[in-house]
Amino acid sequence: MFMKQITEIKVALAPFNTASKSSRLFLNHITTDASRKINPTIKIATDVLTDPTASSRINVVYRDGQKLSLEADKLKINNLIQVVNKHAKKLEEVEQASNW
Repeated sequence: MFMKQITEIKVALAPFNTASKSSRLFLNHITTDASRKINPTIKIATDVLTDPTASSRINVVYRDGQKLSLEADKLKINNLIQVVNKHAKKLEEVEQASNW
């Protein structure tokens, strides 16, 4: 995952809703030690929703200021990571091209 290109991630989920599984897995994926080493300044916020039927939301802010808002209940974890990485990959390519 291109964590270096992300400045902020907000995850809102109902932990006991079975549909929020991908949000829980995404949160687990981004809070690893390896992810923290890549970008130690990233802001990760979690909002636990009390309504067990509430849908999960993931908001991502990239380094260039672009924002992404997702309804995570509708996506599987692989698709969720792919969508988040799409813009981050473009930013990474631009950064590498400018370093040449």
